[in-house]
Parts: sequence; C-alpha cells; structure tokens
Amino acid sequence: MARRPRRTHVLIDWNSELHALRGQPASESPDVARRVLKSVCRQVGKHLLQLASDENFFLFLRAYHGWRRGFEPTPNRTALEAARVFDPNADEGGGLNEYSAHPRQVVVRELEFGDRLLGAMNERLCGQRRDHHLPSTLQADRRGVLGEKMVDTALVSDLLYLAAEEDDSWLIVVGQDADLVPGILTAEGLLQGTGRRVVYLARGGIKNNNPTMAELVWHRIN
Repeated sequence: MARRPRRTHVLIDWNSELHALRGQPASESPDVARRVLKSVCRQVGKHLLQLASDENFFLFLRAYHGWRRGFEPTPNRTALEAARVFDPNADEGGGLNEYSAHPRQVVVRELEFGDRLLGAMNERLCGQRRDHHLPSTLQADRRGVLGEKMVDTALVSDLLYLAAEEDDSWLIVVGQDADLVPGILTAEGLLQGTGRRVVYLARGGIKNNNPTMAELVWHRIN
C-alpha cells in the first residue's frame, strides 16, 4: 500500500524573504511575491527530498507579515493574493503547485495568511468580512516610520498550535530572525517522542549562540 503524503506546514516570515531579494523592484509587486514563493517552495522541496527521498509531501503554506493597516489589507497582501496564480499571462494561469520543482512529489496545496490565527476563536474574527484576528499588523511609529506588530508572536502562536496537534505532520519555519528560536525549541519539546519534526530554514544560519541547535537549522541549498 502506498504511503499517504506527509502534511508539512511551512510558516514563512515574509518580510525576511522579501529582504533576501536584493535589488528587486518594489516589494508590493505580484511578480516579487511570485519570486519569493518560488524560492521558498523550491528550497523546502529540496531539503525534504534530501531528508526523505522516498516520501511524498503536501505543503500547507502560511505567510506572516504586516498584512493590514487598521482593518485594510496592505499592497503586500494584495500582491501575495495575486501570486496564488502562477502566471497571469497563461491561458489557465496555473495554481500554487506550479511553484514546486517536483510537483508530483512535493505538492503545494494551500497558502494562507497569518493574521487569522489557527488557535483563536471564530468569535474574535474582525473586519468588515470577519476574516482575521489581527488588524493593524502594520503601524507607523511617532516618526511616521512603518513597522510590523504582532507578526513574530503570531507565527510562534501558530507553530505551537500545530505542534500540539496529534498527527504526523512536519513543521518548517522559513526566516532569519533569532526571535523565533524560543518557539522552535518549545515546539521541538512538544514533538519529542512523536516521530514528527520541526526545523528552521534560514539563509545563512541565525544569530544564536546555542551550539546544540545545529540539527534544527537547515541552510539554503544553491
């Protein structure tokens, strides 16, 4: 009997991935969002197949960023929503699985936004469409400089919610921020003895001095 594909939750620090595309045009462009999605999906796929070449995987992506000013979606959110269509110039456009380098073995099933928390109650959803828990994740400070709010904690909250689930899914965090390390270590503790995995896919490692974490950090493959 063929083994069913392994659910793999991919939690993406979107701001970190945007900064990785140096020399690109405005980050609010759907084309840039497509480049980031393609890079993330292909890096995740390469690592998964190196680790378990005989398995098939279903990827469930969740992206975390300052997606809203007040209740309104930001241009970056609109760009990523548009990127659900792989090629808008093609007759059929193509869906999320077009971002995979191995579309039969590493299947991209879903892309959701981290302003709707996995573990929060539906009664706490807000906005005109009642579709998110976290408004105002992009705010201006006293100098008028825009910055993210509640983004790292939203990612960690969802990570721990998924780690507490009783299934065989794997968890992958994509980013570069050492502030996510406590959540990853705690998720690892929750998964101990279950056969499940949590890893941090970082570009060049992370600024963390804990030498015992090496096996938890995947570096990008060229």
